[in-house]
Amino acid sequence: MQSLVAAAVITHLGDGSDTLFWKDRCLNGKCIKEVAPAVLGMVPKRIASRRLVKDALPDLNWLADLRGAISVTALANLMDLCDLLEGMVLQPDVPDVHTWRFSESGEYSASSAYRALLLGSVSFEPAERIWKSWAPGKCKFFLWLVEHDRCWTADRLAKRGLDHPESCPLCDQMEETINHLLVQCSFAKQFWFSLLRSGGFQELCPSHDDVCFETWWRNSAARVGKPLSKGFNSLVILGAWSLWKHRNRCVFDNCNPSAAVVLAAAREELMGWRMAGAKALSFFHLEEVS
Repeated sequence: MQSLVAAAVITHLGDGSDTLFWKDRCLNGKCIKEVAPAVLGMVPKRIASRRLVKDALPDLNWLADLRGAISVTALANLMDLCDLLEGMVLQPDVPDVHTWRFSESGEYSASSAYRALLLGSVSFEPAERIWKSWAPGKCKFFLWLVEHDRCWTADRLAKRGLDHPESCPLCDQMEETINHLLVQCSFAKQFWFSLLRSGGFQELCPSHDDVCFETWWRNSAARVGKPLSKGFNSLVILGAWSLWKHRNRCVFDNCNPSAAVVLAAAREELMGWRMAGAKALSFFHLEEVS
């Protein structure tokens, strides 16, 4: 945060009583670290963090802050710094003005600071649906891996030359990818229909045209609307997590795919989530998940 403030605040000098000579951006919007870094390196940190412009400028008092032998680079920096300081004149009894660069008014606000911190970042739309929905941390993390295509499904194992199922362990019809497993697989479609029916959302069951889990989830959540979206998103996380666990049992424990088994497991977990505080799931009728 200190780095952000140092980069965001520009000082317009008055009497120099509220501005640090070695730290603040008072040299035409720049600080000494930018125009003369080798010179700043000769100043002890305890002095640099306390020396005010009003004390440093008169009679070139800032020169007394330098310590050690001066290098060729520092000498060149020193000459540049002297040129910049030559035209700097203090105004007695005029307060310094500090301007926040990231707002039109020049005044600090938490929202402008937040936007500045996110400059250059890449937005990730599913993040809110994952992290702001009620679900255990391990389930949210699994969905995070799903959204980044980092689950060890057959296609990913094959790319790395590792042993993998020749076809989807649940439907035995197509190559297994995370999108196939969660929305394209005939077993998954049957499961989603039964699970979503518990909230009256059976019409949102993945269709033949749904080939991407993320696209299906995003569009379905939009159709549900704000009042029910949190509960719906938690149910989607539960559904994807249940399918993944059942897939792993089929792969590693040689279990046979069973819609009844995975639905019973999802029902039990849903009850546990509600007891643990998932109030947004209260509108689901558990007796219908069977």
